[in-house]
Amino acid sequence: MHVHMQHNGNIYPLSEQKKSDTSTRIMTRARKKTLIIGWNNESLRLFDKILDYPALNYNIKGFISVARLGRKAQYRDVQLLGDISSIKTWVALLNIEEILIATEPEYRDRLDEIIKFCQESGVHYRIVSDVFDTVYGNVVKDIYASLFEKKEFGLRRIIDGIGSIILLFTLLPVFLAIFVAIKLDSAGSVYYSQIRVGKDGKPFRIFKFRSMVQDAEKKSGPTWAQKRDPRITRVGHFMRLTRIDELPQLMNILKGDMSFIGPRPERPFFVDTFKEQIPLYEHRLKVKPGVTGLAQVKWHYDENIEDVKEKIKYDLEYIENKSIWLEIKIYFLTVITVLTQKGQ
Repeated sequence: MHVHMQHNGNIYPLSEQKKSDTSTRIMTRARKKTLIIGWNNESLRLFDKILDYPALNYNIKGFISVARLGRKAQYRDVQLLGDISSIKTWVALLNIEEILIATEPEYRDRLDEIIKFCQESGVHYRIVSDVFDTVYGNVVKDIYASLFEKKEFGLRRIIDGIGSIILLFTLLPVFLAIFVAIKLDSAGSVYYSQIRVGKDGKPFRIFKFRSMVQDAEKKSGPTWAQKRDPRITRVGHFMRLTRIDELPQLMNILKGDMSFIGPRPERPFFVDTFKEQIPLYEHRLKVKPGVTGLAQVKWHYDENIEDVKEKIKYDLEYIENKSIWLEIKIYFLTVITVLTQKGQ
């Protein structure tokens, strides 16, 4: 029997349904010991979906409510184990490997707390609730992506490696033309490099064509780029409009520090700042940074903290909904951005 969860925690029948004993037995044999955080419509629908897809290999050991209910309950013979204050105990007692977060929107203020616990405990987590959409808009975790993560990693690295080599040779005339243009336009080096933060917080050195005057931040330190920034050279302005100042990052892709698509890598100074000011910012460090990404084709350059918050929405949307079709869409929109000079 389906149940519907009211916000006050009461349970009442919603509809009759039948599930085969076979599906239940398959779930019992599933390998990944999992908890669902949430005791509501969302969490119960999630459980039903898991029953329908035994290949996901989830063994749901119980539900954890965010609110204190003060009573025992169960759904399909799976117990409501307790509230959020008991999560540490149950994770240890049941050897939990993964947590699926399906909390109610009104408890979105507890999301950071839950994620922090998972990160500190080394327990993998997935957000499959509308609460994430409430916090960062149109971002819903696709739990089925786990079936393809390992295969995707290997294929992605092959594509990145071969693609970067082909483009480096193909674009050699473009590199030479930019080299000459920068030299004629302003004094200083053609390339410049910076330390950026990559996957899992690992620092690496990024390469770009110089689009600003030499030593633009020598006196000021790290600062935001602004519209009509006086530090940007004439050639640099064109390169930023077309995003071709990013082309040397093909070397970063070849080295394995970056991918073609992913969140843009940021400088350590700003990463430390954003971690303090933007909830879930560290979540974007779960994947390799990219030369282009959903945020780059949907939003403009960062000029303030609000711009960063908007870009994080798109970064997280990409991370949580990765698919071949989304990648194709980003490639297409990147080409449009270059051809229409919609950069900054």
